[in-house]
Amino acid sequence: SFDIGCRSRGLDEVPGALQYSIPTRPISKLVERIDEAEKKLENNAHLVVVGGGAAGIELAMCMRGRWGPKLGENLRVTILNASEDLFSAESAVCRAALENVLRDRNIEVKHECTVREVTSSEIIFDDGGSMEYTHCLWATGATAHSLSERMKARGIAVSDKGWIRVNAYLQSKSHSNVFAAGDCCTIEGLSKGKVSPPKAGVYAVRSGPVLVRNLVTNMLSKDMIKFQPQDDFLKLLACGDGKALGFRFGIPIEGKWVFELKDHIDQMFMNLFKEEYLPKVDEVDDGVSEFDAQGDIDEITLSPTETATLLLRKDDDVDYLDAWHCIRAMSKDDSYRMDVLEKIKGKLANVK
Repeated sequence: SFDIGCRSRGLDEVPGALQYSIPTRPISKLVERIDEAEKKLENNAHLVVVGGGAAGIELAMCMRGRWGPKLGENLRVTILNASEDLFSAESAVCRAALENVLRDRNIEVKHECTVREVTSSEIIFDDGGSMEYTHCLWATGATAHSLSERMKARGIAVSDKGWIRVNAYLQSKSHSNVFAAGDCCTIEGLSKGKVSPPKAGVYAVRSGPVLVRNLVTNMLSKDMIKFQPQDDFLKLLACGDGKALGFRFGIPIEGKWVFELKDHIDQMFMNLFKEEYLPKVDEVDDGVSEFDAQGDIDEITLSPTETATLLLRKDDDVDYLDAWHCIRAMSKDDSYRMDVLEKIKGKLANVK
């Protein structure tokens, strides 16, 4: 089974990027590189983050939170975004919330810019413009791992973009005894004609239990199950100051409780790697619920109006578990979700 991840787009191709920037991949080296850069901080710093996706935005805010107390107004943070908007697929109200969060933290965003070259002190754009910097974080999107070309040469089915081609069982299109999951693959033959999901951690995480089960059942000549990626998911961005911003169902959620929720979900995932939770070969069944962060939920106790009020709160007194319960209930009950969203729209309209 392959789970080799991916590379940061442009890191090897853009002159100077690999030499002068701090890449987010491999993630195991990121904190170490930031620690080394921090030791050399002077009185002024201009941190430029290349990449306007979730990783780049979150890193920009977290670096503001980390270096801001040391440098104060002498720290400038800029995000370079290749497209016209940040999170262009999200609703207008979500994008507005993100703009406000970045503005409140004095983070600049430069849109529609592509990096042509990185020197020791300047980032040069395709249009001929440039920007001076002291530190550069390379947080661009995903491109295929170089290993995929060698795999292709040995007969493994690989797409034109270098992704390992697998079916809905995460099984290689060319070799029935080869599997792949996570960022390194592209999934073909999903139900209802769905295209392969974007390269996001949530899809890699959720494909894991399916991969484990199918590896075992394939060896035992039993029926495998299909991976069914969700259409939407809870997006959570740490703001670097003990708060977080989230998007779900086209609405923004923000505050200390959102960060607590993010931390809780992350801890739940990491706990799955403890020995007592690891699956045993002789105990594989037809389900994957034991690995699912959603799990079962209790009966809905809050009315749609109460839930709408709760999710729009930004104060520190919100119980994140109460809010999470409501979000999960909305994901499982279409009627309840629509009622809550209608109430939220009304409240947001009144704010305007």
